Amino acid sequence: MADLDQIMGKAARTDIKTIGQFADYYRKFYQVSKWLTDSGQIGSLERDCFFQNGLGPSLWSNIQHQLSIVERDVRPGDPYTMTQMKAAAEFVLHGTNTSMNGTKYSQQTPRLYAQNDMPYFGQSKTAPSIPPVKIEETEKRFANMDHKLETVLATLQKLTTNGGSINNGAPQTG
Repeated sequence: MADLDQIMGKAARTDIKTIGQFADYYRKFYQVSKWLTDSGQIGSLERDCFFQNGLGPSLWSNIQHQLSIVERDVRPGDPYTMTQMKAAAEFVLHGTNTSMNGTKYSQQTPRLYAQNDMPYFGQSKTAPSIPPVKIEETEKRFANMDHKLETVLATLQKLTTNGGSINNGAPQTG
């Protein structure tokens, strides 16, 4: 229990501002709290309250705001689960530095995440690369469009010279 208090207190004093700092806190807190809940020393409700206390007032304010939007069914004063708080923290801290010191913003390429598709921090899902354009294939397509355009223009020319009807060389009756 003392280890959990130490992790929680250190995180609250740190003022978590980056996803890297949050990931570090979450990993350490989860490891200790899982053992404590599995051994029956604390309950899940108590664990969730401890986790919240380690977030610090600034981050907690942002997380609480996000949760009030996303989790509308939770009554004011009722605690959020650690899973809900983790998801909200990831949302709030998205785009911040992934390093633990938090001194610089990330210069990394943006990552794409599917909903609920981030089982642990640091796993990236990058956008698929676009295949290169083949010049020969493009030239064939333009040649084909050019041929079709010539056919349409020839048909229009016949319409204007034959008085609006296309007879394909057949004698006109009338």
